[in-house]
Amino acid sequence: MSIQRFGKWDFRAVDSSSAARALARLRKQGGPVEPERAAAVVLLREAPLRVFLLRHAAKEPFGLPSIGRADTLQVRERWAHLDVDHYENAMNGPRGAQYGFPGGRHKPDDPDVAMTGLRAVEEETGAMVALQRAWARWVTPEYEPVRFDSWIYVATLAEGFQPRIRVREPEYATWIGPEQAVCQYGGQMSIPEATTLAELARYSTVGEVFAAAEQRDMSPILPRVSVDGEEARLVLPGEEGYPRDALASA
Repeated sequence: MSIQRFGKWDFRAVDSSSAARALARLRKQGGPVEPERAAAVVLLREAPLRVFLLRHAAKEPFGLPSIGRADTLQVRERWAHLDVDHYENAMNGPRGAQYGFPGGRHKPDDPDVAMTGLRAVEEETGAMVALQRAWARWVTPEYEPVRFDSWIYVATLAEGFQPRIRVREPEYATWIGPEQAVCQYGGQMSIPEATTLAELARYSTVGEVFAAAEQRDMSPILPRVSVDGEEARLVLPGEEGYPRDALASA
């Protein structure tokens, strides 16, 4: 069963009026933009089990950096803010910090998306990955103006490497337990990151995580908005009420 709540955080609730505006924008533009391939990597260590968490200063809606910024490593898929009507005006406005993992867009010279994750870890933290396994694949909802087909990996570091901040952003990084991370910062994460941490909180060791990764279903997860009166929620494929298309409940 997919995770909808963890502690005080409801991962699925969205503002109904903002959701309606986002879906109206999608209808007006005639369809969703094509998602770009991307990867994010959850670095693990023990004991006890810890994840490497980054904090970014997020000024833009959706947690994305300026579309024109050259440094694509800073791009993150964020779906917490749906107010696309005020996207341009809010680009430089103050917003709270966002938490996540090393990652970025797939580049033409990356052999595959797994290598995208390895490259992103090295470029953002200076560390090398020893072992990596796919954990989940999330696709940004159709209403977003910038979309990603993102693979999330779990990984361990090569011996002798410790991650450190190497780029302009993020502004802070720490090793933290997955349960503590989502309980403390879940409201400042996208649904893929919060869900991943909630899932990892079930395990005690890196070995358990990697064993679970071998059994994971890597079918793409495309959240859609279901609007019922004054309530709007993100629904995942296979769940009751999943809209047949992006505008089915608009």
